[in-house]
Amino acid sequence: MLYPVCIALSGGNIQLTHASTKDATEKDALQPGNKMVAAGYALYGSATLVALSTGQGLNFFMLDPAIGEFILTEKNVKIKPKGKIYSLNEGYAKYMHPSITEYLKHKKYPEDGSAPYGARYVGSMVADVHRTIAYGGIFMYPANEKSPKGKLRLLYECNPIAFLIEQCGGVATTGEGRVLDVVPTNIHQRVPFVVGSPDDVNEYLDFVKKHK
Repeated sequence: MLYPVCIALSGGNIQLTHASTKDATEKDALQPGNKMVAAGYALYGSATLVALSTGQGLNFFMLDPAIGEFILTEKNVKIKPKGKIYSLNEGYAKYMHPSITEYLKHKKYPEDGSAPYGARYVGSMVADVHRTIAYGGIFMYPANEKSPKGKLRLLYECNPIAFLIEQCGGVATTGEGRVLDVVPTNIHQRVPFVVGSPDDVNEYLDFVKKHK
């Protein structure tokens, strides 16, 4: 199983941010992601890995069961500027915005004769994002006709992952702007979410601008 793991100042499992020292309120949680100071996720499988950033780059730690400690295995992880994989649920293709449809066509049938991108989609955001960080490419959960505001939740899904993506040199966008700059209005607010290698995400944004 693969789970996102983050820390909240006011309790729960969101992200760690600077906030008031008084009793926590909902307002303390309604802060933009650019005020975060730490985020991470854990992957459980044949090995247990924790990806963690405190704002000084992204590091990977692996659990050593023999000593019961997490060992730093990859320091200052960097995402590739450009990848070869795109990741999204194409089962919603019928409901996607024309900019997404055209972007996917461009990835599958590149006009310059280059190799098409491969499609990979696990269905767990953490798994798909971890692969994107490891190999480069783009992960997409954009808005569509069925979910016009997006499906992933800003505070406890998008912001932590966006923080980590930026810490390793990637880009995280809603299609309208930087994910971490979105000012939340409610705890369960949803936003469109596209993250990954800077060249791939910026190319996607070119298609968004084309269709505006």
